[in-house]
Amino acid sequence: MKTTGMLRTLMAVVAAAVCTNASAAEPTDADVKAQYVKAGRCRHAEDMDSNYAWAFRMAGSDTNRYARILRELAEEVTNQTRNVIIDLRFYRTPQSLPFLYSYSTNALYGADALRAIFAIEGVTSNSVAAAEVFFSQTNIASRLVQTRDDACIKMVNLAGTTDVEPDVRERAMLVARNFAANLNECHQWLDEALIESDPSYRYSKRRLWVFRGASARGVNQYSSSYVTNAINELVAYPEANLPD
Repeated sequence: MKTTGMLRTLMAVVAAAVCTNASAAEPTDADVKAQYVKAGRCRHAEDMDSNYAWAFRMAGSDTNRYARILRELAEEVTNQTRNVIIDLRFYRTPQSLPFLYSYSTNALYGADALRAIFAIEGVTSNSVAAAEVFFSQTNIASRLVQTRDDACIKMVNLAGTTDVEPDVRERAMLVARNFAANLNECHQWLDEALIESDPSYRYSKRRLWVFRGASARGVNQYSSSYVTNAINELVAYPEANLPD
């Protein structure tokens, strides 16, 4: 009897251990969210990266499940929204597109949402339409100026690839030029991207129009000489001979 009791106790301990291990191997969505939030609180980049990686493993290294969990987290905890949007750019799940489009014209998160959209579906009529709305906004905080410029450069770079429909490409370039002329503050990088995507742009009336527009509204001290030199170069072409 004593032996039987000890055997039963041992079996119960083993069963409990098996259940514990099974539970640990299958974390809930809430567990993954908690780990993701914990990772964002780490002070050192290495610790942060390893904790984010662990959150992904907790989701079974299932990209679709992890992306879904992150989208839910962004809606539940708003201070995680930007981190989630940025991460969705790397996991590239098509299921994330409706969520990302819902933020694509947001003054705070639009640039990151557009970059994620471009990463998932490229430059399409839908993504360019969203970009046009976002790149025409005037209420962007100064700390986000570079982020918005980066998003526009990404669109231009992708639009220059051969798998983009010609009419979509032209629309994307028009959106970028309007942004450069009317709102952008980081002129050199976007200008270089436009030239790389379309070499004919370097000596064109389109480029002169962009820089004259930028000059008329005023440019910061970092861009002043670049804009002035570009205008002088184009006018001396001479201007009358510049192609459209």
